Amino acid sequence: MVRLRLKSLSIIQEAVHTDYMRYCAVTTVDVWKKNREDLNIRRNSLFKQYSKTPHDLDLALQIKKIDDEIAECTDKMTQQRLSERKSK
Repeated sequence: MVRLRLKSLSIIQEAVHTDYMRYCAVTTVDVWKKNREDLNIRRNSLFKQYSKTPHDLDLALQIKKIDDEIAECTDKMTQQRLSERKSK
């Protein structure tokens, strides 16, 4: 038999919040943040190459795709943080 222990439990506006849920949310934000940092590193190295050859459209498209992925990570982090605030 497995027993789960909840350190704390609060009920706010028809929602249940536990310490475990908060841990999962923080972990998710950390994952998105790490992905965004990795993408920034890759983008910056491509941008250095692009600044030497500004007519290279392939590099420009790669940078644009990475910029879009960075924006998506930022949006996901913002959504996660807002949902954390609502659950408090």
